Amino acid sequence: MNEATISLLRCPICHGALTLKEKSLVCERRHCYDIARQGHVNFVPNQKDSFYTKELFESRAAVFAAGVFEPVIAALTEAIETYVQGEHPVLLDAGCGEGYYAKAVCPEKAMTRIGFDISKEAVRLAARGQRPAAFFAADLKNIPMMDHSCDVLLDVFTPANYAEFGRVLKSGGLVMKLAPRSGYLCQLREAAADLLRHKEYDGGDVERYVHERMDVICQKAITYTMDVSPALALHLARMTPMLAGVDIE
Repeated sequence: MNEATISLLRCPICHGALTLKEKSLVCERRHCYDIARQGHVNFVPNQKDSFYTKELFESRAAVFAAGVFEPVIAALTEAIETYVQGEHPVLLDAGCGEGYYAKAVCPEKAMTRIGFDISKEAVRLAARGQRPAAFFAADLKNIPMMDHSCDVLLDVFTPANYAEFGRVLKSGGLVMKLAPRSGYLCQLREAAADLLRHKEYDGGDVERYVHERMDVICQKAITYTMDVSPALALHLARMTPMLAGVDIE
């Protein structure tokens, strides 16, 4: 984790600036957060992982590696290239999971890339291997980033906290919100229809909420189909919260 990234972070307890001391981040009030061997930081040490297990994120990684979500990456990249101005912007991926989007968008663009997730298992996976981005475990309600520190914020298939998003974004900063609509993973939904708690899903409420509170400069539907093997279909079923509590087999 480099100094430029550290300068963007703040203590989630007292909101003071953090500095690097040996292998920890420490604020003026001596709140201390150790940097793990893989380079990530846990700002929510007492948080317990729930449905979002290591196995779920490993299945997500397998699905991403197979290219299932490449059209989503292409759409995000196009929007960032079009609307994010200036050299070396700061990108924050809120609810980054295993880090796929933070690492993959705009592969040729020089950016400071930061991702966070409430799941420690997800952040551990994100921090493995090459480190084009910095990752930390954090709460969406208390993002440990300085005010007005980010140029673009990704919120991809995850909950949002628009008050916190507004605080960490620079003036004119961009939120990129992706929400599933009724056709998302529709064959899985049809296969598990009798076992689902929510029989239908439509992101219309999310769309209305965003339009009421933000200046929407672009809206796009991303729709495509893709053939998958039985093994990949199993990973798709394991990765989605839609099937929480459902017998995957």
